[in-house]
Amino acid sequence: MTSKPSVAPAAKKQGRLRRGVGMTNEEMRHVGGLSGIFALRLLGLFLVLPVLSIYALGLRGATPFLAGLAVGFYGLAQTGMQLPFGMLSDRFGRKPVIVAGLLIYVVGSVVAALSHGIYGLLLGRFMQGMGAIASVLLALIADLTREEVRGRAMAFVGISIGLSFTLGFVLGPILAARHGVPFLFWILAGLDSFAVFYLLTFIPTCPPKRAAAVKLKDLGVVLGDRNLVCLDGVMFLLHLGLTAIWVVTPAILLQHWDRHDIWRVYLPMILLAGFIMLPAMGFAEAKQRLRTLLAAGLLLAGAGFLILALAPGRPLAAAGGLIVYFIGFNLMEPCLPSLVSRFAPEDLRGSAMGLFNMSQFMGAFCGGALGGFALGHGRYVLYWMLLAACLPWAWLASRVEAPPRRKPAQDLEADIAAA
Repeated sequence: MTSKPSVAPAAKKQGRLRRGVGMTNEEMRHVGGLSGIFALRLLGLFLVLPVLSIYALGLRGATPFLAGLAVGFYGLAQTGMQLPFGMLSDRFGRKPVIVAGLLIYVVGSVVAALSHGIYGLLLGRFMQGMGAIASVLLALIADLTREEVRGRAMAFVGISIGLSFTLGFVLGPILAARHGVPFLFWILAGLDSFAVFYLLTFIPTCPPKRAAAVKLKDLGVVLGDRNLVCLDGVMFLLHLGLTAIWVVTPAILLQHWDRHDIWRVYLPMILLAGFIMLPAMGFAEAKQRLRTLLAAGLLLAGAGFLILALAPGRPLAAAGGLIVYFIGFNLMEPCLPSLVSRFAPEDLRGSAMGLFNMSQFMGAFCGGALGGFALGHGRYVLYWMLLAACLPWAWLASRVEAPPRRKPAQDLEADIAAA
């Protein structure tokens, strides 16, 4: 009787590598460095967010409207520049565009630090936002990682976002009280200067994905993809809710906890969300269940909205609702860029990420306006509004198809199974 031919050891090893659950050391190094740069960019938002409006009111020529504009200008500029930066990165490569964005951000930070009037601060904040490299960083992470570990790479980005949020909200008020808000802008300028050095020294250069500039008809390919458009809509609503939550909820928590004790709510929220997110993302990637994880995150976020809506006079319920919501947010956040990177054509990945992040920052801008409305018309009504928004949110998520399976890995599995 003739036995089946065995698969070569090299093929078996290749199959294990393709289907392996972990990132290589090189991938870990690149993802860690780029996640750190991503976190530095968001630290610029979170570090000054708790203190910026109060500081802006004390500047020459300030009004309440202009002080609020100083907070919102960053997101507005980010919205306008995400797509151009993504398109430029497809044409000229990721690293040159990221370096340019970081340098623009450094200049904006210096302008904000040196400003004694409100208009100088507005200019500095707008310039900070013009360094819109989020989409390009995500595209570069996608370029430097294998498809089967890309979701976990995006999860590391999610953790870096959580860490920058925690550090920003904890350290911002402390450092501003001791050294002043301009000191925060000098810190950001220094950190982003170091990021330029790190990027040029330790991150490899990927060749441009296109030989010619991206044209409007090419964007039609991205805008004509139902999956990408639905993911953009999901991201818009995700960050609309996130920003609105953080406009209103801190004011509610401060009714029950002292400002110096609020970390007792934030710290377990960050740790628990991160602890759940990583294994959940790894399981979803391994089992091809990203859409299931997205649905689970949406359900948890909706449950968090409901708990918060029913929490008047119940401080523990408010804290619990915030934690449940944030766990749901963290389950969805890494899923979305991973899905976008799979559906986007490789030579238009930067453009697709640009539209995706444009949706993110437009959602943040609209969420800030919605949160401001809720502050003046009843804080808890916000959570009912966000709960109602879960209906179109769920509809958009349901329209996203399962991402294409990795055919090379499947073929290799079939070869091994037949051996």
